[in-house]
Amino acid sequence: MTIDASAPPLVALAATVREPGGAPEIAEVRLDALRADEVLVAVAASGVCHTDLTALDGGVGYAFPAVFGHEGAGTVVEVGSAVTRVAAGDRVVLTFDSCGTCRRCRDGHPASCEEFAARNYRGARADGSPTLRDAAGEPVAAAWMAQSSWATHAIARETNVVRIGDHIPFTLAAPLGCGVLTGAGTVLRALRPTDRDSLLVVGAGTVGLSAVMAGRALGCATITVVEPDAGRRALAIELGADAAVAPDAFDPRATAHDLAIDTVGTQESLDAALGGLASPGVCATVALRPGVNRVTVSQTALLWGRTLVGVIEGDAVPDATIPLLVEMWRAGLLPLERLVVPFRFERVDDAVGAARVGRAVKAVLTFGDEPVPAASGPTVASAADRVRRIAAAGAGDAAELEMLWDLLPAARAADLRGLWHGAGIDTGHRTQQLLVSSRWYGKNFIDAETVQPLVVRDEHGELRSASALAGGAGAWLADAAHRGKVTATMSYDARPLHDHFVRVDADTLLGVMAGRGALDDGRPYYFVLERDPRGEVGPLPELDA
Repeated sequence: MTIDASAPPLVALAATVREPGGAPEIAEVRLDALRADEVLVAVAASGVCHTDLTALDGGVGYAFPAVFGHEGAGTVVEVGSAVTRVAAGDRVVLTFDSCGTCRRCRDGHPASCEEFAARNYRGARADGSPTLRDAAGEPVAAAWMAQSSWATHAIARETNVVRIGDHIPFTLAAPLGCGVLTGAGTVLRALRPTDRDSLLVVGAGTVGLSAVMAGRALGCATITVVEPDAGRRALAIELGADAAVAPDAFDPRATAHDLAIDTVGTQESLDAALGGLASPGVCATVALRPGVNRVTVSQTALLWGRTLVGVIEGDAVPDATIPLLVEMWRAGLLPLERLVVPFRFERVDDAVGAARVGRAVKAVLTFGDEPVPAASGPTVASAADRVRRIAAAGAGDAAELEMLWDLLPAARAADLRGLWHGAGIDTGHRTQQLLVSSRWYGKNFIDAETVQPLVVRDEHGELRSASALAGGAGAWLADAAHRGKVTATMSYDARPLHDHFVRVDADTLLGVMAGRGALDDGRPYYFVLERDPRGEVGPLPELDA
């Protein structure tokens, strides 16, 4: 369905702030007719973010009266005539907007878009036209982060809405548009820790706790949190931190961390993050503070190999990162229900107050009666843990396995030499039945140029190479790119097939077979390899025809 530009403006209810520092008041507003590239969303939930409070208090120079809210989620009601990415009825998360065409956007960094301010902070469309007017017809500052979702309806552009499935409640999906995106995204996209790295998180709000959960999902060696509130420190431990200390009890000299994230943005928080950083090490600072927010750092400290980097919106690509976060939630790696406190829309002032004093980690306005899952117990699972559980069960969901593959660290081709025992994961893929019927054992990586890709047991239980099943040829091994990650890859000599491996641990790999030669119309097939204790066994005899 497309908007009729000649139709009368839609009347909605919005939490309107009349002056800097004022309380939000629910009032009628009139939404402008949609432009060709815009969408109208019936908002089901919208988070209260620290950035909203900064703007509400006048800290970003925004005009008033204004409607804030930039963590919206809801259902598309209507679309402009040129919209192709979403349709009426789609469930979506609203996030920041970007042009998609500047160099930064083309390079995969839309949060650094050259038009970011005009598209997100102007108080109107990028061309200056208003999206909201009050009952008297006067413009209201809106299009805050290209949405202003503290309202029953919001106008967004198709470039800042991301489709989500039916699995996740809107109340939990809403914070994926900013707070969770910033914390988890900074870890996943900017810091990129492995299971060898230690992570320091300063601040345990939505951003900091999302960073903790992402770090645990990636299997960080240790995670330390610095946070003044005792309740937040306890929650950080439950969500995967190994230690959580008050700022006055934190000794940065005690343990040097490979990576750090400052989610507070004060002189004290930055000092803690940089002070606890190893050399070399990387510290990301992600908080938006009012005004210029001058801080000082020691050039000498940076000189010895420390890097300080600013990260906005987790350096995320929302179309890819938000669906990844949804899958992490589905897998139990991102228990958002531990953070969210829902407030009915008519209690917007209470929600803002709870966010100000820290009574709620993530206050979320709700506009309906959608149930929210109860908070679960302590969750410390990592992606590697989840793969092990799926492998033990022998069956899994392909979408979850894709997410886990994306999270796990790359493997190196040079580390794969030797015999490996395989186990298929049943996702309904026909390759599973083929391998079971052939008595598949695993793979034998003799060297980079010589791989026996299909090792089976013969009728006597002896290991044999079944080259006939691989098109009568072998395979070779190299580091190659798949889904944006350069990792160990086995390529078949006679078929357009590639097995891409990521590391679960030193002796376990998660593999995905992909390519035009795969069964089931090229759908990927997932499996696990475990290093055989026999190690390098040389070429195995061929299976008799």
